Amino acid sequence: MNRFRLDGRLAVVTGAARGIGAAIAEGLAGQGARVVLSDVNPDVAATAAALGAAAHPFDVTDSTAVDDAAAAIEATHGPVDILVANAGVVNESPTETHPDADWRRVMEVNLDGVFWCIRGFGRAMLARGRGSIIAISSIAGVKAVRPELHAGYDVSKAGVAHLARVVGVEWAGRGVRVNAVGPGYTDTDMLRKVGLTQPEVMARWLDDIPMRRLLAPREIADTVAFLASDAASGITGQLIMADAGYSAA
Repeated sequence: MNRFRLDGRLAVVTGAARGIGAAIAEGLAGQGARVVLSDVNPDVAATAAALGAAAHPFDVTDSTAVDDAAAAIEATHGPVDILVANAGVVNESPTETHPDADWRRVMEVNLDGVFWCIRGFGRAMLARGRGSIIAISSIAGVKAVRPELHAGYDVSKAGVAHLARVVGVEWAGRGVRVNAVGPGYTDTDMLRKVGLTQPEVMARWLDDIPMRRLLAPREIADTVAFLASDAASGITGQLIMADAGYSAA
């Protein structure tokens, strides 16, 4: 048996309309999982259709909507074996002028939303005594990145990593593993725009990355797929950095 395969398992990926989330959904499907993609971005339907997967949009900031989605997805598609809590937003602002509304929005999506999803989908996993949850953190959750100025985002991603740690330990004896992945600078549409409009920023990032390159989205997806699989059966409560060495430098 190939312990890296996910055949027959059902995975839910939030924030899956594009970027890293879409790559994660594709990677899980490539390992044999059935995948349900979620996002508030309406593009999620087309992304799911391109993968031959299902879409079930819900707002991760609404705990009732999350609980309803968990029940509806199980009723429609079967028990959820894998949850990837990927949905996130970022607002850049110097701390001294950081608007209250931006701080709250980042926390609502990046931290509250991850907690609602872990809790909402985790209940059924605990009842069955099996499941794997992967929350997406960031290099910004473990280092003060530069030259970006987004304290709210950084703190929210540090919270995600610690949330995975404490819940991973809490549920360790109940068959549900909880881990986090910390992506580094990744070659998404958003970062390509930075390279075109702010080449000096891209140059600084590349200079700070030991591998001297951006990560491919599939490299983040592969890390998530590993943690979702039986090959990672002994891993819980951990933050795994997929960052080309950035956090170690």
